[in-house]
Amino acid sequence: MKNIDTYLSILEELREIRDRIDKIEKILNLEISGISKKKGFTMAELLDLRAPLRSIVLELTKSGNSTSSDLSARMGIDEEALIKKLDTLKEMGYVNELVENGEKKYEVVMAGRQPRKVPLDIWSALEKKVGR
Repeated sequence: MKNIDTYLSILEELREIRDRIDKIEKILNLEISGISKKKGFTMAELLDLRAPLRSIVLELTKSGNSTSSDLSARMGIDEEALIKKLDTLKEMGYVNELVENGEKKYEVVMAGRQPRKVPLDIWSALEKKVGR
């Protein structure tokens, strides 16, 4: 029985270490980017997230806004641990918290696409490419 208690204790310590690493990663990313808060995420940034955070964002993207208990049940994650990860994602600017009908819900925040600039002389540029 003592081995199980030891293993459970080690697992809890590992979870706490992961949470601290997520927070350190967030701080470093903010320092590197020089941005105090992100306005959502791009798909490329989603790939850079650690797997547990990325899976939460993907599940929220599929399901729309959700309460932590609904999300916890769908993902099979302890709700308290999930809330910590949602807080990390919220601080990163990837997730918003909102209140609907008295319930706290979470939703993803996608970054808006930058519009492409089309040159004013596009037709002459295309004619030069085609050789007319």
